[in-house]
Amino acid sequence: MKFKTNDGLDLYFDIGGKGIPCIFLHGGPGYWSKSFHHYSKVLLEKKLNMIYLDQRGCGRSGHSLRKDYSLNKLVNDIEELRVFLGINEWIVMAHSFGGILAVNYANQYPEQTKGLILSNVTLNMYDSFAHQMKKGSEILRTEIKELSAKSISTFIEDYFSVVVKLMEINQYFNFQYVDVANKRAIDIIDEIGLNSDPDFQGFIFSSEEFFQDFTTLTNQISSPTLVITGAYDDAVGPSHHKLFGFKNSTEVMLASAHHPYIENQSEYKNTIMNFIDSKFSK
Repeated sequence: MKFKTNDGLDLYFDIGGKGIPCIFLHGGPGYWSKSFHHYSKVLLEKKLNMIYLDQRGCGRSGHSLRKDYSLNKLVNDIEELRVFLGINEWIVMAHSFGGILAVNYANQYPEQTKGLILSNVTLNMYDSFAHQMKKGSEILRTEIKELSAKSISTFIEDYFSVVVKLMEINQYFNFQYVDVANKRAIDIIDEIGLNSDPDFQGFIFSSEEFFQDFTTLTNQISSPTLVITGAYDDAVGPSHHKLFGFKNSTEVMLASAHHPYIENQSEYKNTIMNFIDSKFSK
């Protein structure tokens, strides 16, 4: 299904399940919602009316000819979809980069945010990428560079130099998966339909607004919040969540890397269902 934004862009979304409305915000940046939808149909849709959105410029959604991928525009798209669907309030669920959109949405639209479910999210890309660079340097047995956030372009250049070297020795995806065979399962799902705009990721990685420390917003959010982390998640950092300061949060660490909905499905499902039952059951 698609809906048209106020600037004329067609955004793709799927809906499935019954229960409390819940919007899912994927990561990447520049990925899509299809692979998560594949797994969550069984895991989440018995108690949640899931809405899976491909962000503008991502997956099956339209590309912005003006390259308008600003944070404000991405957040506004979420609110426009809520209004389009006629939903009064919903749970905002996010994975990885999607966490930045989720906390900004919750901060701007608190009355529409029934709760937050944040799985393996980064709220400070500088901190998460710095963790990857340090971990990568240990694997590569190279000197760890002195990191600086003064120049985003230099920081990203240094980051990708480490990523490329890790990929050359087939080590990079170990940051995301305990068993890299799970990556191949995702690749099969991604074979058809993934048509993200390369300029989307380029915009994010060159924009100061996305490299802000969004953990500072967490102490302003009072909605019930579930924070799921992975003990082996070196994509965002297994301790990254310690920077969060939500007023009303539940934190659960699972035995997984960056994708617990693949690698620890039973515990992932139970954690979310227990949160829903404890916070929102009448």
